[in-house]
Amino acid sequence: MINSSFQKNKLLFITTKSQVGGAQKFVKEQIDICNNEFDIYLCTNQNDWLTQQVAVKNVLLNKSIEKAFSIVFLIQLIKFIKQNKIDLVITNSANAGFYGRLAAYFSNVKSCYYSHGWSSVYNGGRLSFLLNAVEKFLSKISTKIICVSDNDYNVAIEKIGINANKLLVVKNATLPVFNQKDTDQNQPLKVIALARFANPKRIDLMIKSFEQINNAELSVAGSGPDFETWKQYIQEKKITNVKLLGEIQSFAAFNEYDAFLLISNSEGLPISAIEAMSAGLPLILSNVGGCPELINNNGVLVENNVASIKLGIQNVFNNYQAFQQNSLLLYNQYFNLDKVKHRYINLYKSLINTK
Repeated sequence: MINSSFQKNKLLFITTKSQVGGAQKFVKEQIDICNNEFDIYLCTNQNDWLTQQVAVKNVLLNKSIEKAFSIVFLIQLIKFIKQNKIDLVITNSANAGFYGRLAAYFSNVKSCYYSHGWSSVYNGGRLSFLLNAVEKFLSKISTKIICVSDNDYNVAIEKIGINANKLLVVKNATLPVFNQKDTDQNQPLKVIALARFANPKRIDLMIKSFEQINNAELSVAGSGPDFETWKQYIQEKKITNVKLLGEIQSFAAFNEYDAFLLISNSEGLPISAIEAMSAGLPLILSNVGGCPELINNNGVLVENNVASIKLGIQNVFNNYQAFQQNSLLLYNQYFNLDKVKHRYINLYKSLINTK
């Protein structure tokens, strides 16, 4: 006889912003794979891409999550956790990790924080020492900190000083796109980049590299504070092989392109690059963060300068077929969320049952 009173455990996902981006795509797919096993709740800043993509039991929206500290929001979040009897708080991005772990601690529930690249180290500037101290403190009240790359794990120990017992490496995985195409090598190489026009992405190097290339075309999907600046630059310089597509929600048109480009000052383990792999696209990635963990004869790592990026593009052109085949092979081996979703579901169950 089936017990109709069976209650699912309750997960609260928190991310600072709901706008389209790598962390938001990660949360969206986590909710997708967990919906049958758990009751899902969400907290973010406002109604935007993420809230429109997911089906959840309840949503807490408050733009104060974007602030460095709001006692009013923290109290509201604690109240939300208690009222909905949340079992596990899962946080993504720095502000969400700060509020979510504090609220979970004061609510006496378990919490985990996904590090998608340590912003306290890479983007903290002169305040890095202080932000790292905050991260070290928060690690002590977290049930577990999940690093999405081996690099993030090493940074957590060596630069922040987090105890290894608090850390776990679970590399990002995405649902497959599977729209591989045949490429005509008599035509210019069509390259796609998915990037926000803001730090740490290096839109400047992407555009200036293609300004000097004749046998390749670049399309950039994304928006941000620097979008108009680079749109004007392209117009003034009359650059014909670079197209700015603007923001495209739920981009999946990888079959229209031949290769994927990501140039950035810092990265965790980029979701967009893994999606491109699922479509069999060779990768051209900055040699930063977890990016080297995505390259194994399926593309190239480049330094953040025009000369290195140009050489990388030519390398992909010269070795296209091998890189294409290996991208899809590596994706299916390590990064296919359809095949490894049990990894996440079992992790959340184990964290809830941690004593």
